[in-house]
Amino acid sequence: MTNIVREYKPLGLNRIVDRFESTYNKNIKFMSVRRDNLVSLLSNAITICQWWSFDLTDENKQKSITALKLAAKAGEAIFRLGREPEKEQHIVIDDILDATYNGKGMLWEGGFLDAVSWQEAFFCAAIVRDQAAMDSLAKFPVSVMRQCSTTNSEAEYALVELIQAIHRRVENDEGVAALIKALDMLKLEGKTDPWVSYGVGGKTNFVLAFMMDGEVTPSTAFANALNDSWEYHERFLDKGYQQTDFYMPIVLLGLTCMAKDLGNELNVQSDFIPQFYIDGDYL
Repeated sequence: MTNIVREYKPLGLNRIVDRFESTYNKNIKFMSVRRDNLVSLLSNAITICQWWSFDLTDENKQKSITALKLAAKAGEAIFRLGREPEKEQHIVIDDILDATYNGKGMLWEGGFLDAVSWQEAFFCAAIVRDQAAMDSLAKFPVSVMRQCSTTNSEAEYALVELIQAIHRRVENDEGVAALIKALDMLKLEGKTDPWVSYGVGGKTNFVLAFMMDGEVTPSTAFANALNDSWEYHERFLDKGYQQTDFYMPIVLLGLTCMAKDLGNELNVQSDFIPQFYIDGDYL
């Protein structure tokens, strides 16, 4: 068993949690005010879960799972609207939203349909095992996603294509082609982009390890991805800014849940990827 421990404790944790929890609660309260509150909910729910994870009491565990379930549904709705932007669609999320929206402007004006947002939505769904949301998100065309007004690297989009291929259980040749493309983009862009080298590289190599038989085991690739994520945040981000991704990178957590559900053994424990999410015992 590999155990990864990091010394990281944010100052003023209670004050910070109270502030972000208040933002999250207001987001829920005013969900029906405008369509783009769906986007805010995806972001705010992830952020508060990351902060709650510094102090995973039983209460915070339950609140975290509820928040991630809402995030998965919000993310699915965002990309479903963007898939058919002209179409009016009925969006229902538990008891917090019952409204009809279209997806006009979400691609060009808001930049909401990019590769990173898709990964966040998909892997929130993977963590809470929301199969319906994952199925819907896997239908979103990456060709449309690339038109989004963001600066996502091509390596991120290639990774999305690979994840979609795995989820849809495509024919072997198509899956291998998606994997080769993801590795090619990683090699090309990783030379000049630190995030591609550390972040996208860690994610892609983890996928490679748990989908293909090779010298690197899924556990080793997972540990490497966690260490790479940590090193990136230490080396390239402002040290004065409290980064919750420092502690719980949501996409890596979702990838780990995906790997486990595909039957992979993961002998890694870490204080910044809480094990209870991966085990799914709360489901």
